[in-house]
Formats: sequence, structure tokens, C-alpha cells
Amino acid sequence: MSDPIVRLACTPGGAVARGRRRLRRLLRVLVAILLAAALGAWLERRFWPGAIALAVALFPWTAWKMSGDRDVLGLEIAAGVLRVRMRRDRAELPLAGARARRLTDDEIAHLERLATIGGVTAASGGFESHRLGEFELFASDLANAVLIESGEERWVVTPDEPERLLAATTPIA
Repeated sequence: MSDPIVRLACTPGGAVARGRRRLRRLLRVLVAILLAAALGAWLERRFWPGAIALAVALFPWTAWKMSGDRDVLGLEIAAGVLRVRMRRDRAELPLAGARARRLTDDEIAHLERLATIGGVTAASGGFESHRLGEFELFASDLANAVLIESGEERWVVTPDEPERLLAATTPIA
């Protein structure tokens, strides 16, 4: 008999959701400004400056389109493996011998400071901290942060229902 599949949603919230909105808004505004500059240059019959503004607009437009590629959509536990589903990526962590625990409020505040720069909180990436050590972050709402240690790997994930994740990882030996 196969193990049941546990699916956990990861709804954006808190600093991560605010950071996503800020970054995407900034990139859209940059694209709009550069497109307006290109149009203004062309209306003044200045072809090359308009072409350069249009070419430069491709950079923030591409960044805007790619900004959600690693947004965490959900978690899945099946066959002793934790899978993180992202928009255009996946990550897997074997759970044999894994230990999991909720982060404390102080650790969550530290994590938010660590993952935030310029008002934008990173939803995923590798971090090293004096309090949490070296870890991979896959976040949607830091208030639900759970640290999972499996072998040499350390992950922080943020399911909507952290207690279900803890219950699903506890019996794994």
C-alpha cells in the first residue's frame, strides 16, 4: 500500500506578499516610463533614442515576467519526499530521518530582516544566518515558517497549515 499524498497550500501573505507587490509594481512603472520615453522620442522624430528606450524597456519587462517564476505554490509530501511546487521550478527534500519544528517569533523576525532588502522580501533562495545557520528558503508567508533538517539539508518552508506539515513529517524515520 502506498503512502498517502499530503498536499499543503502556500498562500502569499505578510512581508513576502508585500514584497512581491512592490517589486512587480516597480518593474511595471519602469516599463511604462521607458515606453513613454520611446514614444516621446519617436514623436519628436528621434528614432535612435526611441529605439534605445524601447530596448532598455525589455530588461524590466523581462524581470517583471520572470519575477514570479520561483513563487511557492504549494508543498507535497509523498513517498518520504517533500516537494516544493513553484510556478516554473520544483525542489525535493528526502525526509528520511528529518526533523521539523516551527520557528519562534524571534526567529521569524530575524528571517524577515535577513530576507528583506529595499522593502522586498525574497520568497526563495539560499541564506546563511548566525541564528538559523545555512538554509534554503521557500516562503509564501513567514508567519508560518517551519525549519526542516534532513541530513545536510536545511529548509525553511511556509505552508498555510504548519501543524499538518509537522504531523506529516514526525513519523518519518
